[in-house]
Amino acid sequence: MNKDNISAIILAAGFSTRMEEFKPLIRIGEKTFAEHAIGLFKRAGIGDVVTVVGHLSEKLIPVVKAASSRYVINDNYDNGMYSSIQTGVKALRHSCDAFFLLPVDIPFVLPTTIRQLSNAFCKNSLSMVCYPQFQSRRGHPPLINSKLIDEILSYSGQGGLREFLRRHENQVVSIPVEDPFIRLDADTPKDLSLLREMMVSKN
Repeated sequence: MNKDNISAIILAAGFSTRMEEFKPLIRIGEKTFAEHAIGLFKRAGIGDVVTVVGHLSEKLIPVVKAASSRYVINDNYDNGMYSSIQTGVKALRHSCDAFFLLPVDIPFVLPTTIRQLSNAFCKNSLSMVCYPQFQSRRGHPPLINSKLIDEILSYSGQGGLREFLRRHENQVVSIPVEDPFIRLDADTPKDLSLLREMMVSKN
């Protein structure tokens, strides 16, 4: 397993139904969620980042391109997140050994977490999934072995990614990290306020 052959998929195609704003373009500080998420992987040394766009793609694509991420359009984004996962997986390079999968509303994971997962995965080449774990609870982003790609593409999507990965629970590695942000998403305006407060205290 070669760390240079690890990619990342950012899921940014949905409607942001429970949020008053379109999540990928919400700003915290000087950057949007999409820019924070892309920058996270770039700073952690992940060269190939694919952002899946759909809803309001015409507004998001220029931001994604300016942040040095490839993008792919999910024309079926109204079918839910699993359809975006399948769209992103199809866009991965054939040389990819494994890939991170990150919803755009969890953009403040620490680069050290990404590096820890990459290092652990390369030492556990037989594992199918590597999760970050904070205070004994798993979070995002999972690092997924590319050997699962065909199975991901053929899976019906019922129960989403969580149900799919549960099938491979006996091939999972959980890596303890000092990173509360692996579990902090922004589904609602209340979540967003909490995240903004945490970012202020972090900085």
